[in-house]
Order: sequence, then structure tokens, then C-alpha cells
Amino acid sequence: MKTTLMKTHFTSRTTSHLPAASWMLGVAWVVLLVGGESKTWAQPSTRADDQGADVLLNDGIPKGVENVTVEQRLGNQLPGDMKLIDSKGRKLTLSHYLDGERPLILTLNYSNCPMLCNVQLNQLAQSLDKMDDLKIGEDFQLLSVSIDPTETDLRLRETKQRYVEQVPSHSKADEGWSFTRTTQANVKRLAKEVGFSYKYNPRTKEYAHPAMLAFVSPDGVITRYSLGVAFPPDQMKLALVEAGQGNVGDIVDQFVLWCYSYDPNENSYVPQAWKMMRAGGLITITLLGLALLPYWLGRKGSPSNAAGEETHDGNVSSTAGSDDASGSAPLKPTQWHLSGNAD
Repeated sequence: MKTTLMKTHFTSRTTSHLPAASWMLGVAWVVLLVGGESKTWAQPSTRADDQGADVLLNDGIPKGVENVTVEQRLGNQLPGDMKLIDSKGRKLTLSHYLDGERPLILTLNYSNCPMLCNVQLNQLAQSLDKMDDLKIGEDFQLLSVSIDPTETDLRLRETKQRYVEQVPSHSKADEGWSFTRTTQANVKRLAKEVGFSYKYNPRTKEYAHPAMLAFVSPDGVITRYSLGVAFPPDQMKLALVEAGQGNVGDIVDQFVLWCYSYDPNENSYVPQAWKMMRAGGLITITLLGLALLPYWLGRKGSPSNAAGEETHDGNVSSTAGSDDASGSAPLKPTQWHLSGNAD
């Protein structure tokens, strides 16, 4: 720090005789110098640093949680016979939440989580409250399974109440969003099926785990994952429509899903240009056909060519000809008087 102060004093004294532009340049140099020194001093001083060696920042994943990830196992079947206990103390199986009609969103959390679970479930509740066209308990269900086997029913009820209150736009959230617990063996079994890894730290009595949503079809097949703590409502809706297998969303939602595909690198649904171009062409042809339909129908209902049509010389032609009921040809103008004498 002494070196920095000396450089600052020297620069201030010499730049007082320079033009304004040079003085400003000198001040900028001093600021950069002080900022660079500050970053270096902010790091812990080590023997290697004192000797001029490169400083290696510890920005990697801690060794204890390096394998705490999610392996996406799309197509896996959830164990329907797995026993669960809900916040009301009822003993149920996982198949209770797979009714064959509505998709399911599965989360793995625990109530005493100090950070990640709160952030994840808060973000989930906020996104659900904005997604008001699909309703919890009507169009889909939510199931949160605690990875802590020591969790009590009372703690589950408190956690459920906290998050159900955050989705007031979903009137059936209390019955559609279930918080459950189970044994340690069952947690490991479920975590293995969905590819969810976690580790318990006996010293802190906390679990290291990732953030995950698994979208499950009505018959219990994993169709999509959402990783992270941000769940955009439009992305959630597309995932639910996909998991619903035609039972969720209207025809517009199905069409929008057809125009999108899931990109695992982006962890989101992205539009497919060729599908949108094909859809645009189909719509254009359909609209053009509808516009021309009245014209086609008008031509079909017009008099047939058997009726008289005026020729280019002003005469009226007829296709009746010699087949006329009278059997006689029409009179020429020079024969009109003869016809009158005959009468």
C-alpha cells in the first residue's frame, strides 16, 4: 500500500503543470493503479504470492458436493408403489398422484433447507401464480417429497401453507400441491429413478442438493426436466402441455408446442424456424382458399351454358337448335311478312 501512495503523490505533483487532457489521463492511470492494487490485496497473502508466483483462485466446486448433480433420465417410470406420508399424516403411495389424466410436477426438497429450497420454491410459486391459464389441482398436480427422513408432519404442514399462500390465483392449490415425507431408503430409490443426487453433511446437519423440477406424464413417465431456480411461466406451460400428452391445454397450446422443441443446452424450449415456416405456409394457403371459396361457389351456381349467351356480333346463340320442342327453325327478318300473310 505504501508503494501505491507514493505513486499517487508523485503523479499528483507532476500533472499539475500539464494540460487538462494530460492531467485527466494521469488521474485515470492512478485510479486503475489503485484498483489493481486493491484486487491483489483483497486476496489472502500466501508464500507463493510473496514470491511473485501466479495466484490461483478457488472458484471450483467444493470436493464434498462435486457429484451433486441431476442426470436427466427421460422416459424413466416413477415407482408407483413407493410409500409416502402427506402433511395430514395419511399413508399413500406415489401412484395416488398419477391419475392417468393430469401431468405431475415433482420436486425434491426439505423444509429445514437454509437457502436453496426456499429460493427454488419461492420462484416456483411466483411463476405458478402468473401462469393462470393452467390451474393446480385442475390441469396438473404438484408433489414435493422431502429428502429428510426425520421431517415431521407438522413441519410439512407449515411448509405447505407457506407456499400455497403464494399462489392465490389457484383456488385448488391446497389439494393439488402435496408435501410428503418417506423413509431414507425410499428417498434414495426415488432419487435414483429421477437422477437426483444429494449428500448429507453430519457436521452441519444439512443436505447438499441441486434445484430440479421433473415433469411427469399422467401415467408416471418423466418427460422433461427444469434445472435451476428460475422457472419462466411460458416454459413451464410448454412442459406441462408436453407432459399432458394432449390432455392439457387447448388447440393453440398444442400448436405452439409443435412449433417449439426443447434445447437441453439452453434448458428451455426454443422456436423451430422450419416448423414455423411450414405452419405459416399452411395458414396462408388455408386463408387463400377461404377467400376464393365464395367465387367458386358463385360460378357453380351460375346459369349453365345451355342458356342463351350473346355472341361477339350481338346475336344470341342457343344450344337448343333443332332439338327445340316446336321442331321449326326461327324465322329470318325477310320472312316475317310471309308469316303474317299465312295468318
